[in-house]
Amino acid sequence: MKETKTDAYKEYYDTLNQIWHDNHKLSQIKYFLDTMYDRCSEDNKNNISPKIVVLGTSIPEELIIAAGAAPYFIIGGSLSSISWSDEFVPRDTDPVSRSILGYIKQPSGADFSGSLFIIPLISDSMRKIAYELKEEGQEVFVVDIPPNRKDRNSTLKWQKQMLAMTEKIASHMNTKVTKRSLNDAVKRVSRARRALLDFLSVSRKSGGIITDSARQLISNSYYFTSSLDDWTDHLELLTNEIIHLSVSADSIPQDHPGVIILGSPVIFPNYKIPFLIKDIGLTALDTVDSSTLKNHIVYKRKAMRGSRERIISNIAAVWYDYDASSAFIKNDLLFTYVSWLVKKGDIEGVVYHVLKGQIEYDFELERFEAMLSKHNIPVFRLETDYQYQDVEQLRIRMEAFSEMLVQNRYKINRQVHFRSGDNKEVKAAS
Repeated sequence: MKETKTDAYKEYYDTLNQIWHDNHKLSQIKYFLDTMYDRCSEDNKNNISPKIVVLGTSIPEELIIAAGAAPYFIIGGSLSSISWSDEFVPRDTDPVSRSILGYIKQPSGADFSGSLFIIPLISDSMRKIAYELKEEGQEVFVVDIPPNRKDRNSTLKWQKQMLAMTEKIASHMNTKVTKRSLNDAVKRVSRARRALLDFLSVSRKSGGIITDSARQLISNSYYFTSSLDDWTDHLELLTNEIIHLSVSADSIPQDHPGVIILGSPVIFPNYKIPFLIKDIGLTALDTVDSSTLKNHIVYKRKAMRGSRERIISNIAAVWYDYDASSAFIKNDLLFTYVSWLVKKGDIEGVVYHVLKGQIEYDFELERFEAMLSKHNIPVFRLETDYQYQDVEQLRIRMEAFSEMLVQNRYKINRQVHFRSGDNKEVKAAS
């Protein structure tokens, strides 16, 4: 049975309302809530006819922007969208893929009849979606991500695909990609990424001025905005507002155990995991997923010189080096990044989030557990989907995990106290 239109949009509104309720003192956050609302609003969907549609986050948006297009990302996250894909994919298909396909199939949604779909094959499910759309007569460009970075031909294969993709997009848009448009696109995207990194760094230390779920929403909103420059302007304003409030307001430092979320991406509007983490008294310091590392991409000046084809190839090569999608046999880059976060010293636990059907993330779990155990950091594996019926069961398990982290902190504090006391006694004796 299909959901009614009212039910279909309720999850979006509920998430937005909760984040607004918890963060309404931040005037600049309204722009990002409006951005998400505009994307999910029934009336606005009916008036959208995107030219370039990207499934997921594993494609260099710089190349799309350079061709004069605003990429329309579909990244999943919606339980309501899943209901519209039931007759096209098996029920055991992972919820992200089902949500993506359902979003495309939903009635009274965006008009995709004139769209070019860019589909990175990060899983077998995405291959099925690409096939399904092709069978329906949609224009599709499939990108095969070479899974072994150690193969010397992998980068070359990726570069050739990105050159072909850029030409396909330019042809679809009836535009030309030039050296100037490539440099302009890189500048705009790089500015947005710097703004996001600055925001995440400042908000991480804000003492509870902004909630963890709001930080997650703002990161997700990068893929929902229709104007990258406006998004960047407002993010810089929000960051400055948080800095100002951190200095002037009576903010109370958060003293909850700090965790990071690893594994399957947490995608708007399904924020039951960040909401639960807050409810049980933990602080989500970072969310590390397949799109995290691209925020750290920096293009050297020499990479933006030479012929148009050379610049496209350089952009593709740098992007491939920073890609942390689930397409890779071993996600060494993500592992290195998490190791670096751990060495910063404030992570007390890890919530390893696995969406049912995304078994590729479980392949990575064992070595993360081994590395984290060396630092005495517990890992809580949490398997779920986009349904909300398991919230209370998850709450009970997460509360037990939270209690363990509190006890670990208590033991560490006692050890420090006793060591301090021993030192004082030694000094007194001498």
